[in-house]
Amino acid sequence: ALIKRPEYVKEVYLSSKAYRNKELETLLDLCRIHEVPVKEDDRIIEKLSIKENCYGIGILEKYSSALKTDRHLVLYNFKDEGRLGTIIRSAVSFDLRDIVLINSKIDIFSPKLIRASMGSFFHGNIVCFNSFEEYLKTTKNTLIPFTSNGTRELNTIHIKDRYSIIIPDKADELNDVFIESYYIKHRENEEVPLTSLSAIVFNYFFHQNAGDRNI
Repeated sequence: ALIKRPEYVKEVYLSSKAYRNKELETLLDLCRIHEVPVKEDDRIIEKLSIKENCYGIGILEKYSSALKTDRHLVLYNFKDEGRLGTIIRSAVSFDLRDIVLINSKIDIFSPKLIRASMGSFFHGNIVCFNSFEEYLKTTKNTLIPFTSNGTRELNTIHIKDRYSIIIPDKADELNDVFIESYYIKHRENEEVPLTSLSAIVFNYFFHQNAGDRNI
């Protein structure tokens, strides 16, 4: 947050148990640069932390984001904050930074989600829509849905620009929505959630667009 969205960091609280190391000094330097107050307060840490081994907490102002590219990851009906944070981390690591949430009731600023993303949350642009209809009014991207009854394999996709990768929380949730969809080949008779296979999809598209970047 201090690197990518410093203007929204209002305060940082540290535990008296925080070990003075290089990483902490870097954090303190960033706070000084961006004039973010730092306070040592074990009571606040204990009250707000979601895990026992928490030695620092940032107080953030919520903000809105906008989609900035024509390559979107669309996540449908996600309910689990930890799983969503993990997928955001994977997507950002493959340079897929515009992330659309449809029909999600999750507070995207949930500490559990941000922690699960391991900071990747602040490197992405996360935008929420109530329905596909609402999202489609904003984009002309080619839709690339993955479902449990997909008819085309991942490696048949050869689209480099203006696409939206669509992954539902449960693989069968969009079976009746898309006539044509895709699947990820894996071991026979092994049921693997789409969310667990998502990194394979991100990797495929990352290398499809390898000519656009140095890797």
